[in-house]
Amino acid sequence: MLVELAERHGLRVRVLEIDETGWDFRVGHAVDADGTRWVLRAPRRREVSELIEGERRLLEHLRPRLAVDVPDWEICTPELIAYRRLAGRPLGPEHPKTLEYQWWREPAEEFFTDLGAVIAELHRTQVGEAAGLGIPVSGHRDLREEAHDHLRLAEDMLEVPEKKAARWRSWIHDDAYWSGAADLRLVHADLHPGHALVDETGRLTGVLDWTDAAVDDPALDFVAAHNAFGERGLSRLLAGYAQAGGSVRAEFVSHVRFLSEFRFSVSLGVYAVESGRGGFLEIAQQRLLG
Repeated sequence: MLVELAERHGLRVRVLEIDETGWDFRVGHAVDADGTRWVLRAPRRREVSELIEGERRLLEHLRPRLAVDVPDWEICTPELIAYRRLAGRPLGPEHPKTLEYQWWREPAEEFFTDLGAVIAELHRTQVGEAAGLGIPVSGHRDLREEAHDHLRLAEDMLEVPEKKAARWRSWIHDDAYWSGAADLRLVHADLHPGHALVDETGRLTGVLDWTDAAVDDPALDFVAAHNAFGERGLSRLLAGYAQAGGSVRAEFVSHVRFLSEFRFSVSLGVYAVESGRGGFLEIAQQRLLG
């Protein structure tokens, strides 16, 4: 299917590998007759297709502003995106069934400095400018309401320890963690190790998959690092962020911790039910009881 889609848009390639790990796109790694490597992305759902144009504009906006690479789309349609593969390899893609990170390299110390600088640059973008690119404008209220709904659904569908549920309810209801519109930022919102390209030394070279980019809670750009690298990784990333001019409000680090553990257990369980991915539901339950 991907080969036929590419040919329909004037690109003749041979697919070397299909990557089914993405939740939004089916991805093919391909090569053309000249040996140039390509990445082909086909959206899995109509609502993902509707985000493509905004993502394209965002990439054009960010390319001259970031010190690392982002994809340069040469084919951009609602049914297919194609771009020449960037240098480097994903640091740690998720296993499609277990969701465990498949580490390629140990991240260099500079990885956290470089990623912190990327996040700081994103967060410096004027909200109005980001909205003008067609990026969704969400926010603390939407995220807070989503957390409330997800906890209620999870308690109906899963075994949620009451101690954890009480902690999460307290977090959701505490205004100190949920500031107003003035603190909203342009966020990537999915900066897990599978979307971070690194070189042989573990240095960051590029960032992939900007589909979830939005004007939203800045904590979203730190939750994946907390999940993947733990407290030390989060601390290193925040240091890199501060070094690049980023600043955090009171309660921010605690907010990141709550949001991280919540999204990778409770929200994962809700997603598993809504998408019919029973294996993820089992993972979510294990994490809740762990």
